[in-house]
Amino acid sequence: MTTRRQIARARARVALAARTGEDLPNSVHQLAAMDFADADHTATTGRGREDRQRPQRGDLATLLGVHAAGNDFGRSRELEHPRDGQGLEHRDEQAILESLPWTHEQYEAARSAVARGELDALERSVRRSAMNAAITYKEVSDRLEVGTARILARLASGDLFAFVSDDEMLFPTWQFTNDPDRPVLNQLSTLIEAFDDDMHPASILGFMTTPHSSTRIDGIPITPVEWLARGRGVQPLVEILGVRRLM
Repeated sequence: MTTRRQIARARARVALAARTGEDLPNSVHQLAAMDFADADHTATTGRGREDRQRPQRGDLATLLGVHAAGNDFGRSRELEHPRDGQGLEHRDEQAILESLPWTHEQYEAARSAVARGELDALERSVRRSAMNAAITYKEVSDRLEVGTARILARLASGDLFAFVSDDEMLFPTWQFTNDPDRPVLNQLSTLIEAFDDDMHPASILGFMTTPHSSTRIDGIPITPVEWLARGRGVQPLVEILGVRRLM
């Protein structure tokens, strides 16, 4: 059975060939033309086909590494108007509260603010933190010393992760390392397939930079970023995200 990742990699080859003039076999073009909805997703993340079908949004929807098929997270009607913070799901409140490195006092103060219905300003601050902790297309090009075609190819295969905010593609900095031989975290394509489309980049930032009990080294919980940087397997992170979907 053809997998989503095989289709994504074929599309990456086609995108790169369009710029380099490489002559690809018909089999690659046929694979790239397949719909993600017809691929087998269960082998990678354990999620069913219905869960993995994403709405199409132009060319961005064909790039595995673009979060939520290119949904613009900078445009939120909810944030354009003040609100009292009531009616939010517990999971959403927790995601907001856990998205920044609080001290105990700050965390309790934030919880109190939620209880008083003062979530709007807090949510704006947290969401803005995700935008600040990301770099632009050009900055990625300079950092990795690659051109547009290579970035596009990596996005197509899920070897780079990006989200859209106010019509601009941004790349979270948590995915980059200081290792010149491995400038981007390994196993990224498997991890990002486990991100639900409704996860805001701020929630993803919080998840990736928060120590978890399932990611321990020598008995000490570490962050998913540190976990992957040390060459550990991605499956515990996929399982944590699976639990989040059930909350």
